[in-house]
Amino acid sequence: MGGGGPRQQTRRRIYSELVPLDQLARAPILAPLAEREVQLLAAVQPGGRDDALRVVERAREIGLSIGLWPLLPDDRGRWLHSENADEFARWIDELIVEIDRRGLSIDALVLDLEPPIAEVRRLTGGRLGAVRAWLSRRTDPSVHRAIVAMLAERGIESIAAIMAPVIVPGASGRGWQKALGTPIDAPYRLLHAMLYTSLFEGYSRGVLARSDVRALLVRLAQLARDTFGDRAGVSLGAVGVGALGDEDTYRDVSELADDVALVRRCGVEDIALFDLSGVLARPGAERWLDALVHTPPARDPPAQTLRARALTGALWLAGHALDVAIRS
Repeated sequence: MGGGGPRQQTRRRIYSELVPLDQLARAPILAPLAEREVQLLAAVQPGGRDDALRVVERAREIGLSIGLWPLLPDDRGRWLHSENADEFARWIDELIVEIDRRGLSIDALVLDLEPPIAEVRRLTGGRLGAVRAWLSRRTDPSVHRAIVAMLAERGIESIAAIMAPVIVPGASGRGWQKALGTPIDAPYRLLHAMLYTSLFEGYSRGVLARSDVRALLVRLAQLARDTFGDRAGVSLGAVGVGALGDEDTYRDVSELADDVALVRRCGVEDIALFDLSGVLARPGAERWLDALVHTPPARDPPAQTLRARALTGALWLAGHALDVAIRS
């Protein structure tokens, strides 16, 4: 099982969204990350630029691979989407210029491609009327391409963190990209599908069981590998809550190990974990890092379930419908 071609290089990463940057710069966990060669992806908003650069300095001192994850305040959408793309580009340019000015360097930069956080909150809260905004949305990948080109000139790896529906190839995937305002038609070095099994299970309100989300994880990870080849990555989680504040999390470290094993069986070796704050809040933080780094591929596939098949089919059909609706 897995995509064809040469084997993908193994890479492990961990997001840090909620650990305050001034604390992160001196956090003892940085040394275990460096020892395990886990790249740190530190979130930074405009007001936190200087603290983020202190994290970069500290990472360089101890030999830790470091990437930054630019965000905007919630009232400006938080994540990169069609409505704030120009502002995001200016913020990223400012960040990179300051990195250059201080003689620093980063290894990667994450473009987190999601709709405005206010829309996501309404949807996860069950208010489906938020979907109406999608039908009038238009996407322009030119800003994304310019950002990626600027990063490539500096040797910085561009990582697009993408929502599960846009993985679907063809017109269905294009429909989801348009509706969500998150085009992926740019030469990103990696496209990291956010396949958070604890969120799939939690936001289903009891419809999906752990067995269903295991099967769904494999279907989507394999689709990402087939669609993006060696540019495919998978982000797993969640260990702790994120910006939404109501995310369901892994019951214990065995669920992370299980997810890593299943994703590796699909031939995906670039794996990120959400999130460092959750790891630090759980007993035995280094056990979570070891599960991320040292878990071998699963020997057998999970049993497929009717719910996983039905949900995958629904994503496909909905994407086609969105593509038609937006074009009409």
